[in-house]
Amino acid sequence: MKEFEVPSAVRSARHVISSYDAPELEFPAEKRPMGSRRLIPIAAPETAAPTRLSWHDSPVPAPGPMHLRLLIGVDDCSSQHVVISNATTDQKYGAMEILYACPGQVFEHPLTTEQAAAALRDGLSLQLKEGPPLWIVASGPNAPEAILPQLYADGGAPSLEHFLSLFCSTASLQPCDWMETCVLDGLLDWADKGRPDARQAIRDHLRILLDPETGRREDYRSHPCDDQPAGPESSGPFAVLAMLEPEHPALRFADEGFKAGWHPAFDAVAHGILVTESNYNVAYPMMAMALHAGRPALRDRALRQLDATRRYLADDDDLYLRFHPDSKERTFRNWSRGVAWYFLGLVRTLALLPAPERPEALVAETDRMAAWVARHQLENGLWPCFLKETNVSPDSSGSAGIAAAIALGVQQCMVDPALLPNASRCLEGLTKCMTHDGWLRGVSQSNKWETHHMDIQRHPFRVIAPWGMGLFAQLNAALYRLESRRIL
Repeated sequence: MKEFEVPSAVRSARHVISSYDAPELEFPAEKRPMGSRRLIPIAAPETAAPTRLSWHDSPVPAPGPMHLRLLIGVDDCSSQHVVISNATTDQKYGAMEILYACPGQVFEHPLTTEQAAAALRDGLSLQLKEGPPLWIVASGPNAPEAILPQLYADGGAPSLEHFLSLFCSTASLQPCDWMETCVLDGLLDWADKGRPDARQAIRDHLRILLDPETGRREDYRSHPCDDQPAGPESSGPFAVLAMLEPEHPALRFADEGFKAGWHPAFDAVAHGILVTESNYNVAYPMMAMALHAGRPALRDRALRQLDATRRYLADDDDLYLRFHPDSKERTFRNWSRGVAWYFLGLVRTLALLPAPERPEALVAETDRMAAWVARHQLENGLWPCFLKETNVSPDSSGSAGIAAAIALGVQQCMVDPALLPNASRCLEGLTKCMTHDGWLRGVSQSNKWETHHMDIQRHPFRVIAPWGMGLFAQLNAALYRLESRRIL
């Protein structure tokens, strides 16, 4: 498999471990590493000895402070703290906070210049304060250099090329659900712009997740789900699959999911509750399969899905993530990522249709959403994790998704072009969240029930997650197209 070319400026600032020494622990029987990756355990003292990371030949560190980076291999539903110490002197360098981690997420801990130099010379010792073992990615299948344990000097300015060289690879692999939908769309946008590494990355991602012979899917809990129907939050990847491989046998999982999830109260896929995710992860793949994969009946179902979320989840000045038909309760008001799913799903789904075939009411809703989100944009170009709650920290992924929807809506003549500067301002703000080598910081954590839902969303804790990179890639690609048409 061909991996990406690492820019020299990035390589010189990155010190990947040469070896590691870890306890032999039994991997959880109910889980599986994403992408068949090899993993390193980190355990609490009562479970096993520390894990040691080593750098051979004492490399000369890049000047200035550095970050220890670790990438999570499987879902973790607990609050963890990794104590970082010098492996020779046992001097403690701090604790890395890892809360409710998802596969593919990167966590960082800063080290001073002196600590980094000592770590490269003596190695680092990692141990949890308490709790079940944490599993991080090691060298092996589908694990490019960028996601291995490393020390990195983040001293340079970010660049689009550094971002794309990282993103257009298996480094951006996500579980085969809404997370991977964001990534695949971003890759397809850049493949359509002629990047061969983006096209190759799509092939690699689809081969890993959906190959009819070797594909292995895991759900967001890292549980194997190879032959299970897709759900309302996990059908999205089949949109790109339908566009590129319309005869692919794995499309049956989406077909089965659409059938199993139909809810008579909504005349839409709901699985008990109606969610804004269904715009992006149900209506969008439905329309792609209708137009590209020989399932014409899904065309009207996709439009009905969009109409159901509009009727049940949208008000004039609020948007709710969920509607519970039994209690009639609507929850998660104006959550930025929920807004992104609703808005981006509208745009992506309608954009697949010729303009004359797009229902006027849904096109009007797209333009209304653009004007509504523009009123609540922050001065820094981002959106707070809950729109209208300016005391809550921004979410870079929700912001990128909202801005991508604006730019794509303008491109498709469904959004007022006067709002395009709002998307550009968001891009400028997101650039300040980028690392030199292309990771996007500032993403609010996955909305697991263990996180007490809105509590962690309103907390300033943020992560690095490839799904945020996917939305950032979509925004960049959309603005790139518009600039080439001299709209900007």
